[in-house]
Amino acid sequence: MSDSYLGNSSLKKIGISIPFTEENVLEYKKCSEEPIYFIDNYCHIVTLDHGIQKFKLFDCQKEKINLIHKERRVIIMESRQAGKTTTAAAYILWYTLFQADKNVAILANKDKTAREILSRYQLMYEHLPLWMQQGVKTWNKGDIELENNSKVFTAATTTAGIRSKSVNLLYIDEAAIIPNNIADAFFTSVYPVVSAGQTTKILITSTPLGYNHFWKFWNDAEHGRNGFVPLFIPYWKIPGRDERWAEEQRRVLGDVKYNQEVLCKFLGSALTLIRSDIIEQMSYIEPIYQKEGLDLYEMPEKNHSYVIVADTAKGVGGDYSAFVIVDITEVPYRVVGKYRDNNIAPMLYPSVI
Repeated sequence: MSDSYLGNSSLKKIGISIPFTEENVLEYKKCSEEPIYFIDNYCHIVTLDHGIQKFKLFDCQKEKINLIHKERRVIIMESRQAGKTTTAAAYILWYTLFQADKNVAILANKDKTAREILSRYQLMYEHLPLWMQQGVKTWNKGDIELENNSKVFTAATTTAGIRSKSVNLLYIDEAAIIPNNIADAFFTSVYPVVSAGQTTKILITSTPLGYNHFWKFWNDAEHGRNGFVPLFIPYWKIPGRDERWAEEQRRVLGDVKYNQEVLCKFLGSALTLIRSDIIEQMSYIEPIYQKEGLDLYEMPEKNHSYVIVADTAKGVGGDYSAFVIVDITEVPYRVVGKYRDNNIAPMLYPSVI
């Protein structure tokens, strides 16, 4: 009778015992205690130039692994094609292989993208020696379960993606790509549940894409307001990426894409009234009052003059009906409040104003 899982000789099925040598025992213990050692010596990746080879971590990737391992909430910003998802997949492999009863959710803007990340996990797993593997209970494109009862599943970033599921580690890939309306609903309903645990971990990685929810999370992390530890990895920390490489990227991508995808600058629309570099200097401020979409940064004051600038939408969960309250009593004018709701009907919106 075969010891492999469903005829896959690279996977061990459950209930199979493989004798350990003394060296195996020492290696297993060292790997279980040191994620970087495990990844450097036992994880494999596919490269464009050399095919499948060992995953030799760069120094910046080791810094990333150490931070993810040490902290509960981490937000990482780096440029495109810098190994964000591969490094995350390697840590998730260590996390589920050497710890029992762990549930990991891999989320992306599309389910297909999340499954691609899981496929990297699966490739690494299939190249582990059988004596190091857990037996495999489930091995699908969208979810896996190991003999130690640790599980990994994928989903799109929606409120339904992980509703009613217990999650020990939540990984959100390319968070900036997720549409704002979906991100708002997700973080409002799902994030508090995951973050409530005493040992749960949340990892967010992305390249910037304008002033959206990822920018807010990053800005709050930098100012110590949301419990996340930020890590920015500039392009020049990746071996082979020097000034010559950067200049070539500038010529190929153009200035706007280069600033965003290589330099990791938060850029708004190219035709905004206020220059993007000015917006970048502005820091998000926590409101002093919040209720049903209304945020107030200052309470109303007697004898002050205010202006409301409003816009309406269909109220069907897409674009937002919104208004901004500006104190025009003295120069410079100040934004003192705002409102946004994508479900309020246009007929009811005037009563809110």
